[in-house]
Amino acid sequence: MKINWIIFVTGWMSFRAVGSGLFLFWIFSGNERSAPSEWIVPFVGDFFIGTTALFLVYYIIKKPSSILWGLLLSWNVIGLLDLIGAINVSFAAPYGPIPEIGFNELAVRSILILNTLLQISCIFLLFQKDTKEYFKF
Repeated sequence: MKINWIIFVTGWMSFRAVGSGLFLFWIFSGNERSAPSEWIVPFVGDFFIGTTALFLVYYIIKKPSSILWGLLLSWNVIGLLDLIGAINVSFAAPYGPIPEIGFNELAVRSILILNTLLQISCIFLLFQKDTKEYFKF
C-alpha cells in the first residue's frame, strides 16, 4: 500500500509539467494571461519535477534500488522546496490564470498546499522500514 501511494503521488506530480509548461509558454509568448515574472523560477521547478515524474514511476515499478530510493528522496525534497517557494510567491505576486473556471489565487494556493502535503507524505513513507526493504535499502 505504501509503495502504491508513492507511485500515485509521483505520477500525480507529472501534472505539474503540464500546468507549468502552459504558464511558461504564456509568459514567453507575452500572453495577457501570463504570470508575473516572479513565477518563472517556480514554473521551471515544476516543469523539471513534472517531466521526471513518469520516469521515476517506471523505475519504482520495474527497477527498485537503493540508488532510486535516494533519487526519490532528493526529488521529493527538491519538489517540496519548489512548492514552498511557489506558496511564498503566491502571496508576493498573486496569480489567477483562469478565473473564469475558478482557477484564481485561492485555487492556485490550494493546489500548491495539496501538492506540498502529498510530497511530505512521500518523504515520510520513504523512511518506513518496509519501503526501504522494497528499495533494497
